[in-house]
Amino acid sequence: MNKIVVTSGNKYTDIDILGCAVAYVELLRNEEKEAEAVISGVLNKSITNEIKGWNPEYSTSFTGADSFVIVDTSHPKFLAEFVEEDKIIELYDHHTGFEERYVQLLGDNCHIEPIGACATLIWEQFRERSKKEISQTSARLLYAAIVSNSLNFKAQITIDRDIIAAKELKKYTGLSDSWIKKYFFDQDELVIKDPYQETINDTHIQDNIKGVEKNIVIGQLELWDSKSFLAKHLKDVEKALTSFGEELWFLTSPSISEGKNYIYTKNDQIKALLKEKINARFSGDIGTTDILWLRKEIVREISNP
Repeated sequence: MNKIVVTSGNKYTDIDILGCAVAYVELLRNEEKEAEAVISGVLNKSITNEIKGWNPEYSTSFTGADSFVIVDTSHPKFLAEFVEEDKIIELYDHHTGFEERYVQLLGDNCHIEPIGACATLIWEQFRERSKKEISQTSARLLYAAIVSNSLNFKAQITIDRDIIAAKELKKYTGLSDSWIKKYFFDQDELVIKDPYQETINDTHIQDNIKGVEKNIVIGQLELWDSKSFLAKHLKDVEKALTSFGEELWFLTSPSISEGKNYIYTKNDQIKALLKEKINARFSGDIGTTDILWLRKEIVREISNP
């Protein structure tokens, strides 16, 4: 039987990657296919201790595959090291930029859409194709991924499909209406325990920004209360972001309870860029925005001429 490995990138694993991989494997097995989720990246703070306690089924070791399904990434440079591109049979992602490459490779099996969460795409496939009801674990993982990636449905990239998917999934989760607030509180507690490492675990190095000759290190910490966190942990954040060895860096921290982002950078070029592109207002090295921004939304804006 053809063995399918569902996987993603190699830098870190967030709740969207984990939820998509585990749930899609369940769907493939429901279709009587041999499938395994293989997660190679370090789990970041979006996968809280409670979520780990749901015991999602996945492997951290790659032992071989006849084909691959890629979820929540489409950047060739960031694919897990064991992925052979000519063996990819499907790809699901909500990060745009490589549509042409994968449409040529996969045709209709390329699903790259500007949507709040990749988990929404996976749920839509599950809803349409599975003859069995989704398990509580997979439903919880996908629901958490949509909540996380949409910043509790307040991120600009959130669309009606994300909201509908979350509503449909919630029926299978057994989670209370107050769970979302607890989920973000739990992330705050994880970050406070190790601000340096949690910043490392959710940092991208962005290249090819028009008008910017150097790479930009961009950390992201989605928190319930970013203001309180940054008041105490700026040194840890700076240490983490400068450890990547690039001159340009900033942290963006969506503060869910306040509906705005906090930005931290010491670089005047970055401050000017963010003032121009997302209307950030700076007082010293701390900037704020009027609305919530995901990192990928900020990258989209600063990448536009």
